[in-house]
Amino acid sequence: MTSCRAQPSPLTGRRPQHAASSRPRARRGARPAAYADADLDGLFTYCLSVMCEHDAAIAALGEALALAERQQERGRRPEAPALARSWLYALVRWCCLRRLALQREQGVSAGPRAVGEDAQRRRELAMLAWAEAAGTTQEQREALELAVRHRLTTAEIARVLRLPDEAARALLTTANCEVERTTAALAAVDSAHCPSMAMLSGDDRRVLLGPTLRRELVRHVDECPACRLVAQRAMAGLGWPGTAPAGQTRLAVVRAPRPAVHAARLAVRRARAQQGPRWDRWGFPLPEKDRAARRERLRGRAVTGTVVATVLAAPVLALWAAYRGGPVTGEAAELEGMSASVPDEVVEEGGGPGRQPNGERERRRPASPDEPTEEDESSGPDPEPSDDASPEDREGAGSGTEEPTTPAPGELFVDVATTGSGTLLTLTVSGGSPVDWSASTDADWLLLGRSSGTLWPGETVVVEVLVDTARQPAGPWQGSVFIQPTGARVTVEGAGESPDAPEEPPDDPSDPPADEPSDPPGDDPVPQPSPV
Repeated sequence: MTSCRAQPSPLTGRRPQHAASSRPRARRGARPAAYADADLDGLFTYCLSVMCEHDAAIAALGEALALAERQQERGRRPEAPALARSWLYALVRWCCLRRLALQREQGVSAGPRAVGEDAQRRRELAMLAWAEAAGTTQEQREALELAVRHRLTTAEIARVLRLPDEAARALLTTANCEVERTTAALAAVDSAHCPSMAMLSGDDRRVLLGPTLRRELVRHVDECPACRLVAQRAMAGLGWPGTAPAGQTRLAVVRAPRPAVHAARLAVRRARAQQGPRWDRWGFPLPEKDRAARRERLRGRAVTGTVVATVLAAPVLALWAAYRGGPVTGEAAELEGMSASVPDEVVEEGGGPGRQPNGERERRRPASPDEPTEEDESSGPDPEPSDDASPEDREGAGSGTEEPTTPAPGELFVDVATTGSGTLLTLTVSGGSPVDWSASTDADWLLLGRSSGTLWPGETVVVEVLVDTARQPAGPWQGSVFIQPTGARVTVEGAGESPDAPEEPPDDPSDPPADEPSDPPGDDPVPQPSPV
């Protein structure tokens, strides 16, 4: 009888020793947590002081913790340990401000609601009251809260509020001065020596103290000698204004409801649509107003680029229209303006090669066997147009032999563009012959970059019109620039500065005006229109 021992079945996948060896390795490579549990109370207290409602504060804190974990997983959180607290407070501040902006857009009030443990929540909100800070502005109060209640340093406050260190220090100093004045006024109230002060303050002065009541108390202390003496004795230990004992004051911190906060964090992590801020180079979130300003700058650059592209494209379009033989200003183009010489064309029915203008070729059909050829036309009289010819053919045939040999006159087109430095006149010629142009003005304070010249077909010249501010009249003025031979008139308007004192009498009117910039000597600065 033989016995056999059961063989172990082969294992699939990795061997057990590999899996066992990978577990310690995973623990060693784990990153530290994005936040510490000890920071939750301070972060929740900050959210509660901003949102003034528990559910909104819990949602804002959960969103901030989800953002912190996401940045931690991506390796984009600040690496310096000194930036850890300020980074977390910057995240909760961004979430709170974003939610407040949404509430303002939707018209939802941010006051406390009577739901759940209403009495406990109201007590926690009352713990955030700070009577001595009643006279501070919103920015000063936020800086004081971070410094006194949350024990952040000046450098950390500057990073949270996105301020330079000097600006944050100055903000804290002015806030401490206001706290000192309020503390002195409350000391005068506690003394109960002044009936007027007792009438202003009432019985429970710390709960009812607001910005208006605080302003009245401080003004009374400044005016009443007895109250001012009490205030001076109360603040005698301070060496300099701005060094109030607020930095040594201990303010209450509300305990965070951790189960609700973690539930809000998980809800944000599992949401498909997640909205996050833009980050600066140090990993801190950028405020929404910075993003709005950036969008405005990008929109302004896009509009500026469109305007510049339009201005730069105007001469190109004018040149393209000139080469196409079409007008720039919208007038109907004539056939004579498109004439040009082309290569030889073979004439049918035994005719020899000969040159024919392009415009004539477009207006006339090929010769038929019954019509005479070019050789017959050169030796005989002008033929009469046939009866079956179209009106265009009759007009072309009746024009004689002068039209094919004489090039069509050129046409001058003017385009006007206004820039920051002046007015630009773009002159373009289309046709079969050059055009002698000239520009003149009826205002001696308008200066022309060029006053005359010759343009060949397809060429473009830009004439710049500038304003001599020393010679322009005071108040609104109007001048004209005349372009010949087209007879175009361009009106330039502007306004000079009104002088405070009467101007000196002008020079002798017999003196000739200053010469306008012109071409080299020999050219008439303002030539007469040449006959077309």
